[in-house]
Amino acid sequence: MEPKFTAELIGPCGMNCGLCKAYLAYSRGVPAQKGKVSHCSGCRARNKNCAFVKRDCPRKVGKSLYSCSECPDVPCERLVKLDEHYQIRYGVSFVENLKMIKEKGMDAFLKSQTERYCCPSCGDVVSVHDGKCYKCSYQGPKPKSLDPKYRWVPNRK
Repeated sequence: MEPKFTAELIGPCGMNCGLCKAYLAYSRGVPAQKGKVSHCSGCRARNKNCAFVKRDCPRKVGKSLYSCSECPDVPCERLVKLDEHYQIRYGVSFVENLKMIKEKGMDAFLKSQTERYCCPSCGDVVSVHDGKCYKCSYQGPKPKSLDPKYRWVPNRK
């Protein structure tokens, strides 16, 4: 399977921007609609620090350090809070992402992301936020979860 992501799409906090619905809409040519469809080219492409972790970060992750994985204090309180939110709502752990990148390398991480978020209909990418493929309009099934905010269960291997 051909990797669908690049290292530049991995935010300093461990988020794979290539899975974000705003990035997928932007990169797949879905027109922006105020209040419905937003566009984003990713943190690194915009030369932005992590929007969630950057405030008051003494290590200047995204500027002085390339990634939170390089920080001796990882995971900090902000990253833990963001990680918990994404685990509950989307089944994604930024801390685990950073750990895998550090232990197995970026190439292995990108390959695992490609396999996990591959659209079963067309082979493109399914958004972590809404379970939708922005290329073929595939809509992933809703998981058997009591939390209505929890959207989509990616391919688990």
